[in-house]
Amino acid sequence: MDHIKHQKKNRIITRVNEIVTNGGLPKTGQMMSYQMGDDGYYQMGYPLGGGQRFIDNGDGTVVDTVTGLMWVKDLQMAGFGMTMYWYDAINACENLFFAGHDDWRMPNINELMSIVDHSRYSPAFDPMVFTPMPDMWTPYWSSTVCVSWTDGAWCMYPYDGYKTTWGRPWDMCYVLPVRGGQA
Repeated sequence: MDHIKHQKKNRIITRVNEIVTNGGLPKTGQMMSYQMGDDGYYQMGYPLGGGQRFIDNGDGTVVDTVTGLMWVKDLQMAGFGMTMYWYDAINACENLFFAGHDDWRMPNINELMSIVDHSRYSPAFDPMVFTPMPDMWTPYWSSTVCVSWTDGAWCMYPYDGYKTTWGRPWDMCYVLPVRGGQA
């Protein structure tokens, strides 16, 4: 019986080490504390900032050292400088060959929200890492369909990082291709 408990303990320790060493959640960027116990007080999470978190590969892509995801840095450079319908955005990502890679996809909403720096707006992500589109009021698609409204998909506004849903069959948004992650 002790042998089985020992194996379980080792699996748990191994899993905790994997979680800790494979990155974590980024900080929100809130520096000012407005009340005891808010995020400005604790400032938890992985440090924000281009030099600490994102690595520019010099080929139009950046790697997020927290999530391990590779993102397209400049949408226009990759041929994604226009808005598109959700279904077209999925196909465009799936068929993208860029920077020597052909396994691009549309990010899910959690991946897309992971690049938001809540200490910024216009854009809500580091413009030294990602080249913002001129139109900050058109959101970026995610691949995540809204459960309560299946015609909708979750999106992120680049202006302030606001998460909302837009209509998959009729609305047009930008898309920020990503590759990597865990299945």
